[in-house]
Amino acid sequence: MLRWLFRIFILLIVVYIAACAYFFNVAEIRNNHNNRDYTYEGLTPTSRPYVDDYQQRFSQSGRQLTIQNRGLALDADYLPAARLTNKTVIVVHGFRSNKTGMKSYADMFYRLGYNTLTVDNRGHGQSQGNFVGFGWLDKNDVEAWIRYLVAQNKNVEIVPFGISMGGATVAMLSGDSLPANVRAIIEDSGYSSVEDEVAYQAKQMYHLPKDPIIPTVSLFSQYIAGYSYQEASTVKQLAKNTRPMLFMHGGADTYVPTRMVYSLYKADPDPRKQLWIGAGSGHVQAFGQHTAAYQAEVQKFLNLYFK
Repeated sequence: MLRWLFRIFILLIVVYIAACAYFFNVAEIRNNHNNRDYTYEGLTPTSRPYVDDYQQRFSQSGRQLTIQNRGLALDADYLPAARLTNKTVIVVHGFRSNKTGMKSYADMFYRLGYNTLTVDNRGHGQSQGNFVGFGWLDKNDVEAWIRYLVAQNKNVEIVPFGISMGGATVAMLSGDSLPANVRAIIEDSGYSSVEDEVAYQAKQMYHLPKDPIIPTVSLFSQYIAGYSYQEASTVKQLAKNTRPMLFMHGGADTYVPTRMVYSLYKADPDPRKQLWIGAGSGHVQAFGQHTAAYQAEVQKFLNLYFK
């Protein structure tokens, strides 16, 4: 009897470890979704002209850039503004996407008079890497791009901007020691922490409780990808922020639930912070559904710090 109980126990352990490995694979291992072309996916009639214009502009004056950071080659597209300027926005995409899906946002900033550097996160697009960094590893890569821009032009004025995982990336970046060239930050639809978002998705998609699955998957991440879900906290990073930030989110977001943006906003101690909610919009749908209002809000915010 004891022998059978022991065998059942061992079987349950094996099944549990296999399930955790599966979730780690779903969450962090690079796959074909990371490499697809997202240029025209999910566009609205108001956002499509931005993509078409960006592609035309990039073919005329844009260029592809590559840097090395922590043993990985990182890729980005640089588009100079129509008029010579020091103002540059770093545009950061979301989970299992890449820079091809950020052309409408890049063109918005171009129309506002900014140079744009649209990056592929590690493990996505044309950048190297086998794991998704969930913003925690990616913020270090964005810092590498910041150093690159400063080395090219010591007077550069930088605005990191990101959506979804990219929003979390630039919000996490806010708590690090950054050069004075970083003048402001804009995040759209970022999550409060990797642990919170992964736990939320486990419940939504698989009806699983946070414990004990998520802490175990976090251990996989710690030893394989180099970071734990517990340390990757956007809220804790924002508590150290010293720059003006604009927080943006869809009012009906059920992928990164809207409630998370309020915890981000509350965590930021900088009095210059601003919050904008796209009424009725789902996850990263606010720009496509409220294009004029979204752009106006971004412009109003940036005009406070860039003349």
